[in-house]
Amino acid sequence: MGTKIAIVNVKDYNSIQEAIVSAIKMVEDSFSFKLSECKNILLKPNLLRATKDACTQPAFVEGALAYLKEKKVPRENINIGDSPGQIKTFATKIAQKVGIYDIVEREGINFIDFEREIPIEVQIEGALRFKNCYISKPVVDCDLLINLPKLKTHGEATITGAIKNYWGIIPGGLKAKTHLLGKTPDQFGEVLADNYAWVVKNKPNRLIIYDLHTIMQGAMGPVSGKMKNWNLVLVGTDELALDTIALEIGKFKGLDYVPHLKSAYERGLGIGDLKDIEIVGMSLEEAKRITPKFKVPGKRMTKLAASITGGIVYRVTKRVPKLQKKKCIQCGQCSEICPAEAIEFRSKDYPKFKTEVCISCLCCMEMCPQQAIKAKRRGFFGLFHKF
Repeated sequence: MGTKIAIVNVKDYNSIQEAIVSAIKMVEDSFSFKLSECKNILLKPNLLRATKDACTQPAFVEGALAYLKEKKVPRENINIGDSPGQIKTFATKIAQKVGIYDIVEREGINFIDFEREIPIEVQIEGALRFKNCYISKPVVDCDLLINLPKLKTHGEATITGAIKNYWGIIPGGLKAKTHLLGKTPDQFGEVLADNYAWVVKNKPNRLIIYDLHTIMQGAMGPVSGKMKNWNLVLVGTDELALDTIALEIGKFKGLDYVPHLKSAYERGLGIGDLKDIEIVGMSLEEAKRITPKFKVPGKRMTKLAASITGGIVYRVTKRVPKLQKKKCIQCGQCSEICPAEAIEFRSKDYPKFKTEVCISCLCCMEMCPQQAIKAKRRGFFGLFHKF
């Protein structure tokens, strides 16, 4: 079996939207579904936080809707929604701040806050760690899932992209609690692959429109890392293949260094071998030639060192949160979201981080509305920590 992926250069088109429509048409013959038979289509953007660089670009929502409009899909058949990790914030609020909600209103599309729907409890067959799960009802109900991921670095998962974007199908604060099932990068990778396994089995009709137009790299991803223009769009129906190709374009070997991609590949949850991936549009070689190297800080060194000295290097190099008091407004959201209860907070005081029990998921950094938390390596004192 194989899969097909379209790579297009946005510079070859008049707009991102036009590039997206063209890319989708290049892979239409590989669809496992008939668009005319899909009566409940759900667009799943990445609405992590009310910061434009951290979210799916509005143009990618417009591009998906332009294609569906061209195919005469009734607007009442289309929904869009997500679930951010913040306990006190709905996806609607984030969509409004980053410009997506204006598009939804203009196009007459229904926006769904996943938290406002009663989630469905499911069991994940063959799961290694994440065996029982709550999935947002709109995801369970849809008969076509359109995934709108963006390539970014990630403090715990190495990268967030096509597979990681499905973390948002878990409602709200439950995502943070689930980090307790995976307290090391490899374990968390298995949790992410478990979640993806549910998608593969239960949502066979999927289309992925992948943002490589502007990507985020560096130590502060996925919220405030450095932005780079790659000017590319990827489209396909296999998330593992798309993540693999995205990282191949950036000269980074995903299956070697990204735990959830490795776990998904080993379980056969998609295609990760380049020989089984048909590229249409721009060639992979040309895409690599015009694209700068994707910078994922420290991963290669840590991986090599860990293979030699095991848990010692892991404990020293693992990152923990560090507060920047000048930016902190003492809201307490970091304490509320922490799955390990490693952050003490009292009203009108700064949060206190208990690094000895921190599992380094960095949910606090991702969800801080003021970007007042950075990540630092544990260093020598990490030798005395449990995780």
